[in-house]
Amino acid sequence: MSLPSSLVLESIRLYYQKGGSPFELFDHLYRRISLDQQEHGNVWISLRKQSDIHSVLERLIKSGPTDLPLWGIPFSVKDNIDVLDLPTTAACPAFSYLPEQSATVVSKLEQAGAVCLGKTNLDQFATGLNGTRSPYGPCTSAFNSDFISGGSSSGSAVSVSLHQVCFSIGTDTGGSGRIPASLNNVVGLKPTCGTLSTEGLVPCCPSVDCPSVFALSVADAIEVASIALDSERPDAYLRSDVQRSTFSLAPDDSVASILAPSDDDLEFFGNDEGKSLYLNFLCQLDQSGLELKRFDFAPFHEAGNLLFDGPFIADRFSSIGEFVQSNQSSVLATTSTILSKATTVSGSDVFKALDRIKRLKSYVQSLVGPDSLFIFPTLAPLYTLSQLLENPVDLNSNIGHYSYFANILDMSALSVPIGFYSNGMPFGVTLMGLPFRDSFLAQFAVSVLGVDNLSLGLSRS
Repeated sequence: MSLPSSLVLESIRLYYQKGGSPFELFDHLYRRISLDQQEHGNVWISLRKQSDIHSVLERLIKSGPTDLPLWGIPFSVKDNIDVLDLPTTAACPAFSYLPEQSATVVSKLEQAGAVCLGKTNLDQFATGLNGTRSPYGPCTSAFNSDFISGGSSSGSAVSVSLHQVCFSIGTDTGGSGRIPASLNNVVGLKPTCGTLSTEGLVPCCPSVDCPSVFALSVADAIEVASIALDSERPDAYLRSDVQRSTFSLAPDDSVASILAPSDDDLEFFGNDEGKSLYLNFLCQLDQSGLELKRFDFAPFHEAGNLLFDGPFIADRFSSIGEFVQSNQSSVLATTSTILSKATTVSGSDVFKALDRIKRLKSYVQSLVGPDSLFIFPTLAPLYTLSQLLENPVDLNSNIGHYSYFANILDMSALSVPIGFYSNGMPFGVTLMGLPFRDSFLAQFAVSVLGVDNLSLGLSRS
């Protein structure tokens, strides 16, 4: 029985339907991970022993592939999310603890038959968008180790891109579930905040954190999210109107218009090729008959600045600030420097910011309706590892230019690949819409952009 040529759900399920062995598949993945270490190291922080995986599979085969929706599906988890029997480090060894149970989203997936191989690398405490801020070593792009992988869910995206797993659960506060997806040619689903539980996640900014899904197709990302969704069980970490959540590729409303920043507002930080890729993509959409509208991007940029360069830094400090202050020698200097900004934030600053956000949300809602969506570059610059190490703060902010604002403005978002630079690095765009329009964005990506007709991740022989 030949192993699946791709780790999309459809291929793995077909392999099992034809009598394929989960033991052979997982042993193959462990060999792949081992061989990848030399060229693509620092992806994993903790990897389960193969013998432990075999024990999980022994229990699993007491049922059959048709008994559970994710039967025998391999996945990884960002190491700021709890997985039973594996330490949670948040990329800070001194912070490490052994959780008593898996995070809600992980538990739901495991109950559906998915098998977690281990925990992946990240920017420490999810503080960063580049993948270099980890004591376990920087995580670089699956396509070129000279370039950053994006972060903070760096290892999650790379493990999917390298076809080491079918999907990965990461987190997204200001772009962590979208940026690394773009830099590794995979799908990054950032659900509407409060629709997937954050119970069992190490907080970054608790008010706007959300789990995210990396996958090799839009269909896979949507199915995984639908299984992780639990709107019936009482959960303080879910919004009160979570019942409105849907993750489906069933036919939805047609798209009336797409919106993009005005040409004068476009900022690519000297990346002329990236700007050309984006503008050519918009031109193709315009020529296809879709109505393209332009808008003033300044309010979006203002909202993004409130998240990490404004009063919302106090939200981050409330979750990990005391630990960082008490463990300076165990925390990366960049992490500590960023959090130190919170000491100057007053209660008045926070409430003024909250009032401003209400006004900014009103502006966004005046632009977009339930039958329209925004299309942004997922990230504007393309940076090498050496560039980030030389200028870790300013360049990181540039990376978040088109992503920081999504959660703070309560938007749904989906990052999808659309092409490549001349040097072979991937380029992607992010679709954004009103809250609870996750399915609408996914349907557009599949039916209009044809994303699921592409071969995603890094091509493997």
